[in-house]
Amino acid sequence: MPPGGLPSSADMAGKARIEITLGELAERLGGELTGPPERVIRGANSLAEAGPDELAFLANVRYERFMPTTRAGAVLVSGDYDGAGESLIRAQDPYFAFREAMVLLYGFRRHAFEGVDASARIDPSAELGERVSVAQFATVSAGAKVGSGTVIYPGVYVGPGCRVGADCVLYPNVVLYDGVILGERVIIHACTVVGEDGFGYATHDGRHEKIPQAGWVEMADDVEIGACCTIDRATLGGTIIGEGTKFSNLVAIGHGTRVGRACLFVAQAGVAGSTTIGDYCALAGQSGVVGHINLGDNVRVGAKAGVINDVESGQEVFGQPAMPRVQARRVYSMLPQLPELRRQVRALEAELERIKLRLDGKDK
Repeated sequence: MPPGGLPSSADMAGKARIEITLGELAERLGGELTGPPERVIRGANSLAEAGPDELAFLANVRYERFMPTTRAGAVLVSGDYDGAGESLIRAQDPYFAFREAMVLLYGFRRHAFEGVDASARIDPSAELGERVSVAQFATVSAGAKVGSGTVIYPGVYVGPGCRVGADCVLYPNVVLYDGVILGERVIIHACTVVGEDGFGYATHDGRHEKIPQAGWVEMADDVEIGACCTIDRATLGGTIIGEGTKFSNLVAIGHGTRVGRACLFVAQAGVAGSTTIGDYCALAGQSGVVGHINLGDNVRVGAKAGVINDVESGQEVFGQPAMPRVQARRVYSMLPQLPELRRQVRALEAELERIKLRLDGKDK
């Protein structure tokens, strides 16, 4: 089965699939071990919660305070770490090394079904590749094509003419409207809707007249979309999600938007229609981007920021409206002082008025 889920149902209870000694684990991770190589690791946990047979990691200095008291059997740390710790595995990138350890210990979700369930509705004109699994009450519509190894969970709707690549996973109640195109290894979590009509209306004589949405949605390889997201089809052409881009939950993408490669969208981020977002961008939680603008490559948008203008490559923007980070910090550092500044301005205005009255009296 393709990678990309959470641990399997058995592993969700915290039980790893394998046991491994620290010596072997360090070797598999390419790290340098300080500690007893014979110690057995049976799982992974946080620094605060890990037990003597569990692996933890330190990738953020804010959590270094847990190091003197952690009970973890070993901790993954950076190569230059010089703090407390009895059993350490030094790695160039401890967070990625922890990811590799999680894959080794737990693996990815093992889907609980195989084959095509008798209650699934597969149109005679649909094409299913080898090893496709379709759960109960799922629908694969006329003319749709599903690539080999793809897994379709209960209640999924694959609309007419959709193209789903190999080794994709569509979790329960995902809806793909007609003509949606998915690359390979695309993962879409529960209740997400892809290819619904864009928010397109022409206002005439006070009425909002619907514009037919004749475009489509296309996702490249290795995209992952969280739960309850919505991605509008374009009015004309395509709404495009680039290779390796990842969405959290409750993300909304407007019609005709183009998102580049390897972007990250945190929960409740929203992008209006006909916007272009470059490669390697990150939108933090509850951030919003208006339509018909361009964000360059490597742009970072802060939480709750409202982007209303083009953003050049490499910029970090924050605030409402969004502005460069340095400017935003200066602006928002002043906010707590506004009541006192207002009081001072009123006092100065009153003093100026008194001075003006005295001068007027002397003129007379």
